Amino acid sequence: MTPDVNRLQKNLANLQTVLDQIEFEFIDDPEWAEPSDTSYLNETDRADPDTMANVAAMDATNKLIAWFGRDQEGGFVGLWSGPEKTPLERAPVVRLDNEGQYNLVAATVPDYVAVSDMDDEAFNDTRAVLVAAGFNVAASREEIWQALDGMSDPNAFRNELYNQDRVRRGLRPIE
Repeated sequence: MTPDVNRLQKNLANLQTVLDQIEFEFIDDPEWAEPSDTSYLNETDRADPDTMANVAAMDATNKLIAWFGRDQEGGFVGLWSGPEKTPLERAPVVRLDNEGQYNLVAATVPDYVAVSDMDDEAFNDTRAVLVAAGFNVAASREEIWQALDGMSDPNAFRNELYNQDRVRRGLRPIE
């Protein structure tokens, strides 16, 4: 995968307390299909052009993500290579929530783990554990958020594909 994901995997025992604290489940399966699972759709859903435009857009977006975990809210976490095909070593961390929305959450895996804690004291403690494990971690939460400026937006990409597919299926685009 990437040096950060490999380091995370190799340090699972040392980082277990931190990962348990943020309720992160590491998934070691390059073929993990769950983020793209549509088995919940019934015949009525599959006959709905809007639903299927969304399914197609999400499937295309998911193909540009290397998934590696699930968070405390059941959201999927991965590396966003995007349409630019950013090498995974430089790809930001993306989260797909339970509502089907994509959000960039950090520029690096260790920054994602550090910023997943909810308060500043926990951030500093988590950051110290990650640095001790050999990770480079941003000095502050603000630095983590600033590092995302200018990166391609996976949700905007999905929305563009969704609207293109809606038009192809005879529907009006949604703004």
